[in-house]
Formats: sequence, structure tokens, C-alpha cells
Amino acid sequence: MSTDHPPRQTLKSAALAAAARGWRVFPLRPGTTTPAVQNWQQKATSDTHKINAAWDHGPYNVGLAPCLSGLLVLDLVPANGELPPLRHRSPGIQDGADILADLTDKEGARFPVETFSVLTPGRGLQLYFTHPHGRCPQASLGADSPLGWHVAIRSADSFVPLPVSTTAEGAYEIAHPGRVSAWPDYLARKLPTAASSRTCPGRAATQQEALPIG
Repeated sequence: MSTDHPPRQTLKSAALAAAARGWRVFPLRPGTTTPAVQNWQQKATSDTHKINAAWDHGPYNVGLAPCLSGLLVLDLVPANGELPPLRHRSPGIQDGADILADLTDKEGARFPVETFSVLTPGRGLQLYFTHPHGRCPQASLGADSPLGWHVAIRSADSFVPLPVSTTAEGAYEIAHPGRVSAWPDYLARKLPTAASSRTCPGRAATQQEALPIG
């Protein structure tokens, strides 16, 4: 599926809207999820002057650095024909969303439908939360995730594209525009100990960071 790139102003507006929430962003190459800058962790910023200067260069997709933005993103990945690992095989389990729903049900909790969420081009779902206790855990993808198969954690040392970014598969779209919820305690208990996470700098250092293109 091919998707036209959104206009540069649309992408810049999305980056500025994220910055208004205190989120740190950086440019991704147009139509991809590849950073357009080296050392994106250091270049991500919420400074509006730097964002305007960066997106004036071209129609860059918008990358978000979750940890630096005080966020943790739960990436519920579609199966795309894969079978779950044996330990997860049971009726109704087909993808990451089903794994999270099953975990939530076992904990007697409610699926976190109220938090800000994004639909990915591959029809996955990304749920946004504030970090647990002000710390961001290491990113965990695929089978390595402590929350289960296809329930990826995107936080420290990882990023996500923001709506209205596009790829050859389609566009990232807002699924639910609500406020970002706190990371649920029942999920926090499943994460590695604090020793394997890091204190997040949050929004403190944005004024000192540059965002050059190239």
C-alpha cells in the first residue's frame, strides 16, 4: 500500500503539537521510520524554534523519544500470520492486543482503553502512559518483552513515529485522543527491577539540545 507524504506544514504542526505537551521529537526520513539525524536521543527536543527550523527543511516524519518525554509506549504488535509461542496458545489469543487483554483479565483489571493511543500502519495499537514511578525501563521488543509475546515496551533507547507520519504501509493515526494515563500498577509489577531501568530526565534539558539536519 502506498501513501503520499503529508504536507510539510502538517508534519511540522504535529511536531509542534507534541512539543506543546512537553514531548521531545526529532525528524524521521520522509515516508520511513528511520531517523534523519544521528544521535537522535541527544537531538530530540521540545524547543519550538528548533522544531520549526528542522521541519522547514522538508516533510520529515515525526519521531518521539518516549523516555525523554516522560512516557512509556506499549506497542501491541499484530501477528501477521504468526502463531503465538506455546505458552501463550489458548482460544482467542492471536496477537499482542489479545496477550495484554488476557494479562489484564487475569489481574482483574480493565483494559486501558482510556489512554492516548495510536493505530500503526500495520494495524497494531500503541498505548501511551506516563512512566512508572518516574523511571523508564529498558525497551523490550518481541519475545524478550516481560509482558509477553508481541507486547513491546518502547521507552529507554527506543522511539515511535507520531501521527501523522506515513510509511509505505500507510499512516500512523490517533486511535483515541484522550489524556495519557499513568502506567498501571499491575503492569509495573511485571517490569524489571529499578536496577535495570533509569531515572528519566523528563523535560529538563530541552533548552540545551540542538536539532541539526544532516
